[in-house]
Amino acid sequence: MKNFLHAAWPVMAFYCLTGTMGCKKDLNSPSSNQATSNGTTSVVTFTPDPIARKAALTDYQVNYLGSSVSSIGWTGSVENANPGTTPDSLKQRVLQRVNYFRRLCGLPATVVLNSEYSTEAQQAALMMTANNALDHTPPKTWKCFTPGGQLAAANSNLALGVSGPDAIDAYIQDEAVVELGHRRWILFPPLVQVGTGDTDNSNALYVIGAFGTRPSVNFTAYPGSGYIPAPLVYDTWSISITAADFSNATVEISDISGNDYPVKSTVLPNGYGDNSLSWSFTANTVTGLTTDLQLNVSVSGVKVSGQVKNYKYSVYIVAP
Repeated sequence: MKNFLHAAWPVMAFYCLTGTMGCKKDLNSPSSNQATSNGTTSVVTFTPDPIARKAALTDYQVNYLGSSVSSIGWTGSVENANPGTTPDSLKQRVLQRVNYFRRLCGLPATVVLNSEYSTEAQQAALMMTANNALDHTPPKTWKCFTPGGQLAAANSNLALGVSGPDAIDAYIQDEAVVELGHRRWILFPPLVQVGTGDTDNSNALYVIGAFGTRPSVNFTAYPGSGYIPAPLVYDTWSISITAADFSNATVEISDISGNDYPVKSTVLPNGYGDNSLSWSFTANTVTGLTTDLQLNVSVSGVKVSGQVKNYKYSVYIVAP
């Protein structure tokens, strides 16, 4: 059974984040999203076509399935309080999975590894395994305690019972995690560097540290506009917007035939990346798909900078 905790937002980091300049969309993205706005409604249009669909499936095969591993390759030991290490190839596969999910949401897939973060995250991963528990503020009395591991624990997504690229899946799904903190940090638009530490049954993904300029995206949704393989459609969907007030927001989902899908939305606690709204959507809806399913999403009544705004986009769920 896997367990995980999300990193908390340090107060100083919030006030030190000043990047507001935009940047171009990732050129490697297979999507053809274009955003338009009339001041109150932001519409992301996506033009489905066989070439874009094939590119999305190729991306899934190469960068999602292709980032799987058969072994973590951990060299450490709890008995010797040795954090050890993992092969560079494992770290690259974790990074590949992170960037895949970001690209899937229309974010720049340009996150890189920070070796110092990875060294400290490795110590944190050992601590979680050694104590069979997860804690963002581990006490000095813990087995295998190190100051570096303590620092990483405070700035990382933490998982127990899963490791390597599979931990990234667990973070994005965030099953039973009301705040969706893991997902929100990985999909935080200004994220540019991460570190990863792994044992055979734990992961620490260092996500709070060096942020870059904010890309010019109006919102970040999971699933986002465009194609998404059906296996990656989870029960909880979300949208994140900088400094947004979702207290009066409503969500509507319909298909191209006009059928409405019932959703139950929840305003998430602030402090984990961008402010966010989530809603439950039974993934069984996409089980056994034989043809692609287009779902149109409308999020209305979002207050941003004192103005009420609406957001519309379409998710194209690709049948296996």
